[in-house]
Amino acid sequence: MPRRRTMWIACAAMVLALAQTGCTFFACSGGGPLRRGELGDWAGIAAEPIPSAQDVTTRMAALKGLSSNTFAGRYSMAGDSGALAFGWLGVASVPFTPAPGLMIKGRMNPWLRLLPCTQRGDWLYYDRGDKAARQFYAVERSWSVLLAGGNRADAWDAASRQRVAAERTDEVIGLGLGWTRTRHVLPVDRVGDAGLNVVRRTRIDLDQARYQLKDGNILLLGIVGWGRVNHHRYLQLLWIPIDLGTVRP
Repeated sequence: MPRRRTMWIACAAMVLALAQTGCTFFACSGGGPLRRGELGDWAGIAAEPIPSAQDVTTRMAALKGLSSNTFAGRYSMAGDSGALAFGWLGVASVPFTPAPGLMIKGRMNPWLRLLPCTQRGDWLYYDRGDKAARQFYAVERSWSVLLAGGNRADAWDAASRQRVAAERTDEVIGLGLGWTRTRHVLPVDRVGDAGLNVVRRTRIDLDQARYQLKDGNILLLGIVGWGRVNHHRYLQLLWIPIDLGTVRP
């Protein structure tokens, strides 16, 4: 009996560990990265209206003066802060992180995510040690109603107002128990690390930057999943990724 109980506990632990991975095929390279011109419609994440230069400048100035108060939905932290890793008080929902080397300032109420409502957040990412480095401004929107919800975010280079990153998550019956779709489009460096920090240096031409595109759907904690990573489409059964071949233009 003890041996059988140990076996069941081990099986349950293995299933739980696999469930936490969600789209396991996101670990595949998918023949990437992509050139900017190959992003197409950015995994179907329609672009937010581009803010005016004056609007971006005004909002960035307000964000730079923020001090941390997560209870009030104000954030001021390093882009690789441990709070982001552990998800304290909804901090895990800060978009486009981790972002080592960048400072993050933002305004988004974490408690409203628990209520049926819509809200907007504003975010600023900048290098405190290099005043010549690029700064990024992002807009986030979230919504929730009963057992469904989602959030999306767009980031722009503050100077040129050129879109540099986007992400979106939609779910019905949260925590991966029902259907969840997650999409990310991020700049990527030569070793495969992705994030806004990759293109913070002004000598990097944004039009020449490489990108990572991930678009995944899961059901029942990832027992079944499907989607795309860069050039390839995947099917996922019992958390095992199956390559379905390249994406047709």
